[in-house]
Amino acid sequence: MPTLLETASELDRLLSDGWAGATPIAVDNVPFKEVPGQSYLSTKFIPYTTENVVIGSNMCKRKRTIGVFNIRIRTPLEQGIGKAYSLANDIQNIMDNQCILPNLFTLASSIRRVGDEEDGWYSLICGVPFTSDDT
Repeated sequence: MPTLLETASELDRLLSDGWAGATPIAVDNVPFKEVPGQSYLSTKFIPYTTENVVIGSNMCKRKRTIGVFNIRIRTPLEQGIGKAYSLANDIQNIMDNQCILPNLFTLASSIRRVGDEEDGWYSLICGVPFTSDDT
């Protein structure tokens, strides 16, 4: 049953394995240097809430963490939206509706536009909801 650290690590691993180096990935809280003009992803693990749940009988009590694994897509400005949305679709194909470990599941992700940023990037966020049960 995954702990918070195991949950974060497994979500990073799922993305990394499926992404296969298509662009660099900046992992949450790890140093990363942007390359001007080169698209990249950045991740952020956000557990929202933890609650007690009962599965079946009262003998099977668990702590369920619900959260989102945000993947920010950054592409150079003034190159159209095609690259960013193509990367978003690729992320959804990798991350959506997965059973990663026993009791760690992702749901359908949502894509939202962050917009044109002053530092030269066009950004989208792919929010991948997850549930993780720790007994």
